[in-house]
Amino acid sequence: MTSLSIKPEILIIDDDRDVGEALEILLVKLGYNSTFFDSVDRGKEYFEKEANPIVFLDIHMPRTSGLDVLPYFKNLSPSTQVIMMTGERDINDVMTSLTHKASDFLLKPFSLQTVRIAVQRALDYYTLVKEKEAREESILRDLRLASKIQRKILSVPDLSPYKVLVDNIPASFVSGDFYVLSRSNGSVMAMLGDIEDHGVTSGLIGLLMTSVAREAFREKEDPSHVLRKMNMELSTEIGTHSLTAAAAVIRPDQKKIRYARGGHPFPVLYRQEGMELLNKKSGQLLGIMDDLDFEAHEISFQNGDILFLYSDGLLNNLSSPLFAELEQLRKRDRPIEELQAAIQIYSKATLPTREFRDDSSYILIQL
Repeated sequence: MTSLSIKPEILIIDDDRDVGEALEILLVKLGYNSTFFDSVDRGKEYFEKEANPIVFLDIHMPRTSGLDVLPYFKNLSPSTQVIMMTGERDINDVMTSLTHKASDFLLKPFSLQTVRIAVQRALDYYTLVKEKEAREESILRDLRLASKIQRKILSVPDLSPYKVLVDNIPASFVSGDFYVLSRSNGSVMAMLGDIEDHGVTSGLIGLLMTSVAREAFREKEDPSHVLRKMNMELSTEIGTHSLTAAAAVIRPDQKKIRYARGGHPFPVLYRQEGMELLNKKSGQLLGIMDDLDFEAHEISFQNGDILFLYSDGLLNNLSSPLFAELEQLRKRDRPIEELQAAIQIYSKATLPTREFRDDSSYILIQL
């Protein structure tokens, strides 16, 4: 355990000057610096500037109780260790002190040995708390950086003349959902994947899958081929996570969409006359077996149709009213931005009711 290289200053608050000064002498003998106040207000004012790691606080004072003041110190600096002092052997004081997160309880009169033990115990725990805070802050910095990198990698390229709107909301910093938007020759691929679990590991696997998917699409402009290559990489090289994915290859010259799925929610094509689920038979989860096949299917589209891909973190039930709302917006020939606004409103409205939050993502493409 890492110890403090410089012994910290200890704050003492006690209305009895004799007790406070005696404690100062004991602390000096133990090699510690200390500051004593016989006024709670002056002690609090000093603490606000110094945030002392250890505070000796008397319980019974004329105009206030140390038990009432204790929460003030813990709220201002949760890592500060507060040692309560009393001359009365009252078990209720002990219980109340512990309830309000006092670190120790010292009975008057105290000896050099009891003060030494109390201070060392408080310093040990303070050091543990500060090390834990430093580790957590380091983890948070790494997570924020990972989130920023993921957003940059999962950028939306120019797929003109198509209009594309995308969102990927992680459950916590880094999303296990990922997407690929890519153009090869005259074709455009839109692929949405959902790695098992969420967090940094899932996010990293997702970024690997985006690279595999782009390479596979350049090799062959076919969604089945893309999912097969992703499945092979995941099952043989990773071996720890599964994923669901839906891939759609748009062929403008043929006015066709060729699509394939691996355990993923059904994509939807919103036509002027209504919605159509792309729900023909497809493959299983990716990453379970290395020899899976993902049957592809074709569907025609017209200019202005909107392709909608989504993860189950956004929608996991085909009876959701959002599908019908998006259908009505398309029938009224509303711009794609209004469909996105409806999705965002739905997501915000349903999020508080979800027992287990998941990554949430979608792709809207106006063809």
